[in-house]
Amino acid sequence: MSPDPPSPERPFLVSPKRRARRSPDQIRERIYRVALRRIRELEFDDTPVSGITREADVAKGTFFNHFPTKEHLLSRVLHEKMDRVFVRVIERVGGTDAIAAALDDLALELAGDPPLARAIVPRLPTLPPPTISRDGADEESPPEGSERLRRWIRDRLAESLQVAVPLEEVDDQTLSVLLLATFEVTLREWVSSAKGDPPFPRRLLHDRIAYLLVSAGFSRPPTPS
Repeated sequence: MSPDPPSPERPFLVSPKRRARRSPDQIRERIYRVALRRIRELEFDDTPVSGITREADVAKGTFFNHFPTKEHLLSRVLHEKMDRVFVRVIERVGGTDAIAAALDDLALELAGDPPLARAIVPRLPTLPPPTISRDGADEESPPEGSERLRRWIRDRLAESLQVAVPLEEVDDQTLSVLLLATFEVTLREWVSSAKGDPPFPRRLLHDRIAYLLVSAGFSRPPTPS
């Protein structure tokens, strides 16, 4: 039996458009890209999850399936920057020179994106490990950002040889904590000055790192160009 013809009281029913089926990785990437754009436009604290999911065209619960908190977005940003920096630096130098170069490069990576830097830097010590998924399968996450960076610094210290008697005996574990703290303090000082708009003080960071390394008996790293 054929359906009744349309009438003003009974117009054609229009089927809603079907969403293209997306893989978990595609959904995750869409949420991530939308979130970063909105954070850059609105700042982190003014970017609600509801706004991200509305623009990404996903349910609010879907966001939390991929990113347990908004801070997990920042953690992924930080780890991606560290991945790039570690590869670049290790191709050029090693040991304590690599520490100075990596902290300089990572600071510049963060300073090049002020809205994200203003979100990441104050939270560096407490950022959670990033969630990682490839082909829809969860993998073990790396350690949280500060801990991963500290371990990397400690490993570079372990492969370095002291060239002088240190002013103060200090083990690699303690020195790596001091170097990381110096990095974080310098970044926080920059972020707090006019919302992070001035150029990042590379020379100040370098001199602070160099002081710690030389005091511990290592050679002074080259000044960044």
